Amino acid sequence: MPGFAGQLIDAGLGTVSSGAQPAPNSEPLGARTGAPVRTALKVVQVAPSGSPGGTTLVVEPTRESRVLTFVAPNVDFSIFIGDAGVQPSGLGLPPGLPYDMVVPGLQPVYATTDAPVFLALRVQIAPILMGDTQRK
Repeated sequence: MPGFAGQLIDAGLGTVSSGAQPAPNSEPLGARTGAPVRTALKVVQVAPSGSPGGTTLVVEPTRESRVLTFVAPNVDFSIFIGDAGVQPSGLGLPPGLPYDMVVPGLQPVYATTDAPVFLALRVQIAPILMGDTQRK
């Protein structure tokens, strides 16, 4: 006669072998790749607004919701973030100070600058663990 834990394991194995599928959007982060959830740090060279294209993709549209932290260089020019058509009159990042924002899944973030040269933008991308599910 198996114990209580044995019954739970048997019940779980029965569910797996019966071909039951998880509910939509209920898969944990990293379920598709098997990779653990981690924070990504990167430096992106932001193109001037007058250059061809004019905007730079800073954060790719991934499935999970994320907390983004941006740190713009401490110079006399500004970096502006927003959607694909961001202009140098949009949301300007404070120079030298971290700026946090929460972004839902599948939402990209673009940047441009009013500087005549490329500026380095530091970006930290941290998945939100409280939802800890992936969108489809």
